[in-house]
Amino acid sequence: MKPFIMVSTRPEIEAAQDEYESFLTQGALTRENLHHVLLEEIDFLDSFAAGDVSGVFIGGSPYNASTPQVSKTRTQLRVEEQVRELLAVALKEGVPVLATGFALEVLAGYLGTPTSTEFAEDFGIADVFLTAEGRQDPLLAGLPQTFTVFVGHHEGAVDVPAHTTLLASSPDCPVQMLRVGKTVYGTQFNPELDAHHFAQRVSIYADAGYGDPGQVETMLSEARRGHQHEAGRIIRNFVTHFSRH
Repeated sequence: MKPFIMVSTRPEIEAAQDEYESFLTQGALTRENLHHVLLEEIDFLDSFAAGDVSGVFIGGSPYNASTPQVSKTRTQLRVEEQVRELLAVALKEGVPVLATGFALEVLAGYLGTPTSTEFAEDFGIADVFLTAEGRQDPLLAGLPQTFTVFVGHHEGAVDVPAHTTLLASSPDCPVQMLRVGKTVYGTQFNPELDAHHFAQRVSIYADAGYGDPGQVETMLSEARRGHQHEAGRIIRNFVTHFSRH
């Protein structure tokens, strides 16, 4: 099988590594079949050949796409530029992509749709529902009409970008999952996170403004008791659907 690539956009090495481990677990992949790239350390595009991979996962980040340009760090500007360039290659050459969190926000901006803090969600659990198109999409095969996901983001897309298909939505964040063409997907929620990895993510970003840190332990206890990690099926379906030999 041609490998998949996991592109981390996070500046925190511990969080990026744990994110990679989460995708390994949910995709039932080996390290040989899922290569890890830290985007801010390596110019991935210089060595990226579309025909050599099965697909690309682009992870999330504490960066906000809506931050004014003059306030963005040099690192954030470089990461956003490389994500946009990667998306351009993927859309042009038909490379399968699953962009999560911040990467969906960059994708929306690339397609001409801004993000807004109006659609932020604190660290926690949200119920998302499939649209009619989502019920027919291969990446959502086997998922119920409504399922529970882990969330935590400062902003969300203000609308469904032109020429995309909305696959999943929620009351607080209408653009939870979309598809561009047949091979490029984005999720605002984090399909890679089960309760264990969500707890690790929260421990790293507890003071990053994603909600009341004092409520984190209560929320995690509830998540461990009652949360079924159905969203991981999206990653497994992505791997099954797009694997190339």
